[in-house]
Amino acid sequence: MRLSRLAGLPLLAGVLFCTATIAAELPVSDFVKHPTLTNPAISPDGKYLAVAVNENTDSTDANYQLAVLRLPDLKPVSRLSMAPRFVPIDIHWVSDSRLIMALARETGTLEAPSTTGDIIGVDLDGTHKKTLYSLEHRGGAFSNVNSLDIPQGFPSIAGTPRRPNGHFFLNLDRVRVGGTTANLWQYGESDLYDVDSATGHAVQIGEIGHGGMSLLAYHDVARIASGQDTQMNSVAFSSTDGKAWTRMPDSTVGKVFEPLGISRDGRHLYALSSMDGGPNALVSCNLDGSDREVLASDPFSSVTRVMWNPETDTPVAAVFTAGGRPRVEYLGNDTYAQILRALAASQPDQFVSITDASTDGSTLLISVRSDRNPGDFALFERNGMHVRPLYQVLPWIQPAQMPERMPIRFKDRAGVELAGFLTLPNGGAHKNMPLVLIPHGGPIGIADGWFYDPWAAQLADRGYASLQINYRGSSERGYNFQHSGYRQFGTGIQDDLIDGVKWAIAQGYVDPGRICVFGGSFGGYSSLMQPILAPKLYKCAIDYAGVYDMRIEFDRSDTRRLASGQQYLKDAVGTREDAYAISPVSMMDKFNVPVLIAHGKDDPRVPFENATDLRSALDKANKPYEWLAEPKELHGFTSEKHNEALFTMIDAFLARYIGPEHATASK
Repeated sequence: MRLSRLAGLPLLAGVLFCTATIAAELPVSDFVKHPTLTNPAISPDGKYLAVAVNENTDSTDANYQLAVLRLPDLKPVSRLSMAPRFVPIDIHWVSDSRLIMALARETGTLEAPSTTGDIIGVDLDGTHKKTLYSLEHRGGAFSNVNSLDIPQGFPSIAGTPRRPNGHFFLNLDRVRVGGTTANLWQYGESDLYDVDSATGHAVQIGEIGHGGMSLLAYHDVARIASGQDTQMNSVAFSSTDGKAWTRMPDSTVGKVFEPLGISRDGRHLYALSSMDGGPNALVSCNLDGSDREVLASDPFSSVTRVMWNPETDTPVAAVFTAGGRPRVEYLGNDTYAQILRALAASQPDQFVSITDASTDGSTLLISVRSDRNPGDFALFERNGMHVRPLYQVLPWIQPAQMPERMPIRFKDRAGVELAGFLTLPNGGAHKNMPLVLIPHGGPIGIADGWFYDPWAAQLADRGYASLQINYRGSSERGYNFQHSGYRQFGTGIQDDLIDGVKWAIAQGYVDPGRICVFGGSFGGYSSLMQPILAPKLYKCAIDYAGVYDMRIEFDRSDTRRLASGQQYLKDAVGTREDAYAISPVSMMDKFNVPVLIAHGKDDPRVPFENATDLRSALDKANKPYEWLAEPKELHGFTSEKHNEALFTMIDAFLARYIGPEHATASK
């Protein structure tokens, strides 16, 4: 293959989406609509695409389907409906004619769907559906559950054999004898099974007496096991038979070691690794952990994604995102690296990636997206070097109407360099603007990224700048940076946010008299804490499903059902008394700005009591607030109708407190 052939590839941007003139005040509905198609997976022969289909988006009980579409015309072949709020995730083709998937239950738009412990198999025409494993139901009345060969535990799909044969690998974290204690799940040992997706028959191909381990297979035998020990340190083991395990040396594992895959020739293990807790590098080593070699690294950002050669199972490119716009480091110049380079060169303002491929690598599924483009998918056919557009993720969004997201870096008060994004409205001088600070949720292990963000886009469309800071504790910068957010929820993290706002003011972007804070989940908590800690900085706050009293998380949040969830609260927050000390409930005498409170009444993650207790405190103190509570909504509104109502309220709320009429008075 010659690069000259690739250089003539059509520009995807001109094919996949249309340009449009910039229009003011786009309808709120444009920013709250859910994508119809998600989680695409291409069949081994490259003839079909499996996708999750989202229907009934005006309801809190969203309905999903698994759909199989013929390529390249996307003509429907079959649709398999899920129960309300159940989502097909982790979709894998196990042969040219059969798929498997895991099920998850929606927990709201502020949280990833929660896996149910069910693995389903189905033919591409929608027939021969079988529940291959179920955490809760294994046999009995569920006569189609074929998991009696496997003990009870938490399952996850661990991949498929290199040559598709209808089987898949299932990783299982066993539940300890006795099952649950006061609804507290605990891990026992970890196993790996080879499962026939047609019959459900399972053969154990690996077992290790450590809970919470991920196992990797090579030639149908578990060869690698990785996870954390009881002190939460990374550990990894190697084996030749899946039963006798040898711990890898500390000189290979270091502080972080997350295996990704084994090369097709069995000579190399690839992993994300950090010896000292800094940003994770992409490394290779022998299967016993020896001969460690760094393939790609960056002093500021972890490797956050790897793209692979589908023929050799070797990495083609490493992606770094923490510094702002994604940076791609190519690993060599094989066929797939050449394809990626050429496609990226044709799309200088987009991020181009290979998201899936046929078994022989002749058909590639390509994703194209950016800060202004929510995403397009296309097929790349190596026979003829042809790009064929498939579908747009949000076809009603016109990239030309969307704002650019400007990566920023600044140093906090302690001299630590932080990164984030400043989104500014299209046009204008970008000086002395009203600002909305948007703290992300989490807070640990989550990060804001460069790609299209509907909250920031809608605010820009209304004339507001928005600021998002990846404060201490955020992901993508390594173990040490992430753990620096522990025990800092109400102190250091909030200081980082304040420092970011002051940086934006100092650069001249922001009118210091027109600043509001708006966040969801932990971002909602920060929206209450920011005016308490910096009372002269903010004019208003928007608390969306936020924590008002951290003690409620200890008592009622769904995170406490898992032993790991309780350990997280202990490590990240401390005791229940510590939780009270950093909660807004203990400092409400210092809260003196108008606040909009929005919460789902059935929120399992941040219980609704947080909102009602906050409202009662504001009523008692005769302080101003606005209120929106929706029945049946969980952690973040799912219904498009409810989201439209929320963002309509936000538009009016911001206009009242930091809108144009306040500009003169603030100078």
